[in-house]
Amino acid sequence: MHLMCDLSHQEPRWIVRHVGGAMRGAGAEQMPALVRSVLNCRISNNALRFFHSLGYKLDHELLQTGFKFQFHKVVPITVSVTSVCKIPKLHMIEEAVPITPGLQLVEVSASTSGDNYTEVAAAVSGLAEQLAPLLHLSKPGVLTGVVPTASAAASSLTSRATKVP
Repeated sequence: MHLMCDLSHQEPRWIVRHVGGAMRGAGAEQMPALVRSVLNCRISNNALRFFHSLGYKLDHELLQTGFKFQFHKVVPITVSVTSVCKIPKLHMIEEAVPITPGLQLVEVSASTSGDNYTEVAAAVSGLAEQLAPLLHLSKPGVLTGVVPTASAAASSLTSRATKVP
């Protein structure tokens, strides 16, 4: 569970994001991507107070800066390029320190369902093939280093979000 605050607007917008566990089993190992469900929900500005009253505690704050764009291949595909910084003191974004200086996180995602899964997989894999020469690619959660071929890199890079109704 992630509680996120979008600071790019005049009034901050709060979002709760639930990222489900990765798909498991023999079929999941054959897929070229990490597939998991993602649910985003906008909530009111009293988010911190609400989560505190539920018993949650703020472990740490991260500041994610960068940009995001979306384009339409077969389906809308979202690409985000961000740098992640740790905030040493609560809410002091001016003091943010990069976690990995000089490195950016590139995430590729697309919503899919059982009806269009094959087309979405092909579109995201095609984009990953195009990005392979430009990036150090790895599948989320796998710290194996540089992947040897563009095809393997495409498999490592792609990560799709399954839209939860």
